Amino acid sequence: MTMLLSLMLAAATPVPDATPPMPQDLGSVPVIDGWLGRKISPRWSDDIARLYRRGECSGAVNHEGSQLLEIDMLFLLSGDGKPLKIAPVNARCPEVEKFVSSRILGTLRGSFPKDGAAEPHWMRSQVRFLWSDAP
Repeated sequence: MTMLLSLMLAAATPVPDATPPMPQDLGSVPVIDGWLGRKISPRWSDDIARLYRRGECSGAVNHEGSQLLEIDMLFLLSGDGKPLKIAPVNARCPEVEKFVSSRILGTLRGSFPKDGAAEPHWMRSQVRFLWSDAP
């Protein structure tokens, strides 16, 4: 077999995608115990409230006279704890999704567990925001 033919065959052979598909059932995804983002995210509530009011958003619920927004988060992580993909599951607000994802990548990039896995895997957690619309 010539070198050119070998290269052509190699290029034509499909390579399986190593990225696992996004899970559809959150209950099947392991939770990141004690994730720092769950503790820090309430500090971003004022920013989230501004974005939420400006956008066409839904999902916040009344909680003791304030607005509570809980967003389930999926993270595709490498074995060394690097986030390969961040997916806010139920944000229902593109501006909030973008803000939360970029804030996590910017300030919490090193907060994910390192398990040494050879393949990327999904894990989950939640971020919470609480604000008041009272005058």
